[in-house]
Amino acid sequence: FFLQCKHQRRRKSGTAMKMNIITSIAVTVAIAAISAALYISHQSEKIATLSRQLSEVLERDDFDAPLSTLSARRAQELPSAFTYASDFGVVGDSMANDGPAIQAALDSAGMDETGGTVILPQGVFITTQPIIIPPGVTLQGQGYGSSPLAIKFDSGGSTIAYCGTGHAVKINGSSSGLRDLAVYDWPYNHGDFDGGCPDIKAAGGVLIQAEGTTVESTFLQNVFIYFFVGGQALTLSAINQGGVAYSNIQNVRLRHAMTGLKLEADETSFVNTNTFVGGAISGGDFHYGLHATGPGDCNDNKFYGLGIGMYDSEVAHVYVTGSTTNVKMENIRFEAKDKDMSRPIVIIDDSSYGNVINGILGHTHIKADMNRNPGIDTMSQKSVGLDPAPLNQFWNAAFKGWDGPNRIMPGWSLQHSQAELMVFEPDLYPDHNVISIDYLNYGGAFKLMSDQTLKVEGHDFVTFGVYAKSSVPGSISAAMRYTSGSIISSAPHSGNGEWEFIGMSALYSKTAPYFYFSITGDVQLTAPTLTFGQTPATPGASLMSSSGARMSGTFTLGGAIGYPPSEDSSPYFWVLPKNEGNVFMMDMVGDPVRHIHRLNHSGADRFPKGTVITLVFEESGTRVKHSAYIKLKNNQDFVSVTQSSLTLVTKGSATWYEVSRNN
Repeated sequence: FFLQCKHQRRRKSGTAMKMNIITSIAVTVAIAAISAALYISHQSEKIATLSRQLSEVLERDDFDAPLSTLSARRAQELPSAFTYASDFGVVGDSMANDGPAIQAALDSAGMDETGGTVILPQGVFITTQPIIIPPGVTLQGQGYGSSPLAIKFDSGGSTIAYCGTGHAVKINGSSSGLRDLAVYDWPYNHGDFDGGCPDIKAAGGVLIQAEGTTVESTFLQNVFIYFFVGGQALTLSAINQGGVAYSNIQNVRLRHAMTGLKLEADETSFVNTNTFVGGAISGGDFHYGLHATGPGDCNDNKFYGLGIGMYDSEVAHVYVTGSTTNVKMENIRFEAKDKDMSRPIVIIDDSSYGNVINGILGHTHIKADMNRNPGIDTMSQKSVGLDPAPLNQFWNAAFKGWDGPNRIMPGWSLQHSQAELMVFEPDLYPDHNVISIDYLNYGGAFKLMSDQTLKVEGHDFVTFGVYAKSSVPGSISAAMRYTSGSIISSAPHSGNGEWEFIGMSALYSKTAPYFYFSITGDVQLTAPTLTFGQTPATPGASLMSSSGARMSGTFTLGGAIGYPPSEDSSPYFWVLPKNEGNVFMMDMVGDPVRHIHRLNHSGADRFPKGTVITLVFEESGTRVKHSAYIKLKNNQDFVSVTQSSLTLVTKGSATWYEVSRNN
């Protein structure tokens, strides 16, 4: 409205008068319309207020005033969005005790009497009492001066100078925090505090604490916490069924403290999913740079781009302890030039697992169980992380060699075998058959598991699962014995009729390892996988490459059964099951006097070039005839005797060549 009126005044005076009349009429109509609407809502007081304000506008003669002047004047007429600590009597001269005045300003903001952001002017504000930030309130200063290494009391900065034995600043409610200021454990004699402050050490700088409640979404931004050598510079703590979560800490400098940052939760509480971006921990007098501890859940706290660069630390730059405690630290810079090689820069207690640490490790090394913490990827001349080998421990993960009549699947144990099984051609992954299980309303769980006890002493984690397709909700889940001895299970199949990977990753019982798939409905399965170590599952993986492989252990070949041709085929042209093994037990179905003239001679049945097979005969009398399709040594037929064998190799054509025989 102001801009429109101002624009009209720039025209000729006659036009301006006409426009003012038009504007007055428009405003009058607007007043009437608004009044009618508000009258319907029974808000007569607002009608009067709005009418008065619009009348005042019409009476103004300052339409030609600069826009900045109008904006400033209008801002004075509106309620302030801020609470100014100076209105409550703060001095900031490093002499007066400003604690009560700062607290009064914060309490006013917390009770909605004034704006929710309390502005602290430039100065050094002595306080002998902890400053308590109410829920939803921000205490904002003017920066912390020109130096990130020491407080220089310059450049218009704001410093809370604490002289007491508690924590300088306490945040006990959600959505509250600090911005653009310094918090200092005051070491000097000044004003009313001569002879006292140098001998007092605070318990800590900033304390974010949840006691019996959940404190969420607190924040610190551009804050310098300095010289708390008697305690923790910054603490996130939860006690008595409390929780601290979703805090956001950005560009916070922690310098000279006993502990830079402490994360702690008692056994009834949690401190998790808090985020720290940038900033640094540096200086001297440190026992810990970062100390994360339980016994409660103290995990999934994330750090990005933090520098931890003290020359030394009494215990460690980072110390993590507790079975439910871990940290996620990305692109971190560690430096400790005064540490000798016998003292690690990072210590992860053996009870802690799932830690993630990467970045630059400038000195000494990391002490941790790397198999429990494969996410520790810092690599230096002093130490390296470990990644588990993605070796599928399930033998016959391709479900080859199914013996239907005897209900035997090599490598697998089929417990409670009333269920009906069938084997189909690959679907999701090449060379990985699909088994279809008809549950037959058995009433209990059908268990599919390895026929061997799977265990790798060097690993504490296991990751396993299987692809499953089912239209029955909950038809299959993965289950295992947890490290505590209890049986735990994965999420089940949704029953959507599509392929889903059903699996889990957890600490397993080394004393009694037990992994299986629990089946309670009709389901199809393919590509099971089990790897030790905390690594993503790799179903359908090919673990031997075309570039070759070197075996240090036993090389076990798959075995299958070779049956005579069907009655509608030539009795001399045999077809061995392709992709089910290299060793074939030749089943003569009670009649060993048979002849073999060809093996898989049709194009679709041929084996790849270089395939070596062995035919094993348990009975005597079967003749393998030398021909253009089976070229035998010295052109001599092979005639089986009891427990004899013939080994052949193919060039990828219909012809086989003898390698050796045992008859």
